[in-house]
Amino acid sequence: MRMISLALVFLLLLPVPPALAADALGVVAPVLEEGRVLERPDPAGRAVPVVRQVQGGEIHAAVQREAREGFTARMLELDALARGLAEPSRREPTWLYLSPEDGGFARHGFWLLEEGGERYVDAPYIDLVVDEGSLTDGSFEEVFAHEMGHVFLRRLLPSLPAGYSRAPHHAFTITDYPTAFDEGFAIHFQLLARRLTANARLRAIDHGFDTRPFLPWWLSNRDRSLRIQGVRANLFVQAQRPMQGVADALTAEQLSTEFDATRLRNGQQMLSSEGVIATLFHRWIGEAPADGLVAAYRPWFEALAALQARPLRADSPLPVLLLRELHARDDAAGRQAIGIFIDTTYGATVDPALPRQAGELALAGATGDIEAYVGRLKPARDALAAARESALADPSRLDAALGPGLWLLAEGEDGIAVNLNSAEAAQLSALGLSEQAVSRLLESRRSGSAFADFDDVVLRTGLDARTASRLKAQAMALESAGPYPRR
Repeated sequence: MRMISLALVFLLLLPVPPALAADALGVVAPVLEEGRVLERPDPAGRAVPVVRQVQGGEIHAAVQREAREGFTARMLELDALARGLAEPSRREPTWLYLSPEDGGFARHGFWLLEEGGERYVDAPYIDLVVDEGSLTDGSFEEVFAHEMGHVFLRRLLPSLPAGYSRAPHHAFTITDYPTAFDEGFAIHFQLLARRLTANARLRAIDHGFDTRPFLPWWLSNRDRSLRIQGVRANLFVQAQRPMQGVADALTAEQLSTEFDATRLRNGQQMLSSEGVIATLFHRWIGEAPADGLVAAYRPWFEALAALQARPLRADSPLPVLLLRELHARDDAAGRQAIGIFIDTTYGATVDPALPRQAGELALAGATGDIEAYVGRLKPARDALAAARESALADPSRLDAALGPGLWLLAEGEDGIAVNLNSAEAAQLSALGLSEQAVSRLLESRRSGSAFADFDDVVLRTGLDARTASRLKAQAMALESAGPYPRR
């Protein structure tokens, strides 16, 4: 996003006539002290910004037009729904903080200067750099929609736990259940923004009429593109191929944007992928019209709010818990959503053999082997249908193939957190495992099932006592370090 000048922030804070219409979105800007954002401790001791409400200026007027007439208006309607479910008696607006030099975050809490003094606003808000360019090309709409996804979760499910993964998150990387759920939920609103936007420039970008050479290759741009096209194509259920030409094995594995349709991820990996979570929500909501979004999201928001009463942990399979809650509240909606879940994940969370069977079918299709493809197609369809019926008859079967989170902290400055039930070769090597041990571990997990515990890992992979002792020490190190808060 482009930086907004400090002079523009000053102009935005100029007083305006009281006759202006009421804002559709609460907009605030930081109070600057010697060119720096003034901060004070909140009641919990965190440093938060001191702000004034913006009520005039070109940027303010443009933002309010978006909030009344653009897709942003739909996000505000959804936020009203979320606020009504979470705190029905509270009358706080949706807040946008005009960041002077950074942005693109959902944050919480600020000190608001008013005529009578100041008050602490204990509420989430969007921290975003906003300028004429971002409003013109639609990136404001898209980024605001993404960050509002985080806000919805903070309102409806404030007990959402932090996960253990230290890996930088992208649509194409494997992290952990909470991180993937949080980011995937937010990503799917970007697709919603693109589908329903009236912004001609954003529509053109979405249809591939962005002809800038070289820039699409930059990592964040590759991520932005993949989180749209990859989600639509359900690309992220597939395993990544290591990136060619990259010497560092971990980088080549984690940041690869190349996928192998003949090798699907296991259920634990899929639920640790924000790309997969985004695809699920994208398909669950479907083609709801702009004026039907509140009705489409209401059962999902209600189910999310109901999860607040559950004891959630870092290894809680959140999409599965959400499906069970939805099914318990609305049998028809729950059955439809469970069917979509099974089809999207190829039953990987129900039966570990199903993604392997699907990969064999994909290989036959990719090589044009019509005899093998036709011969495997019906058995694959029958097996998936059986998994679907099994889960519909008993939703407790939805996570039958998932194992626990067996997290370890690799030694060294990087502090790589590794889950033995979802890690691939480079991450396992970072634990100090030999090439042979890594190979045995992966083969046992891929051909069998998730590991039940560390003793199961040792037994099935034949690790020697010294290696087993080191892994247990690394597990204790991770437990001591605790979850990794991202926001």
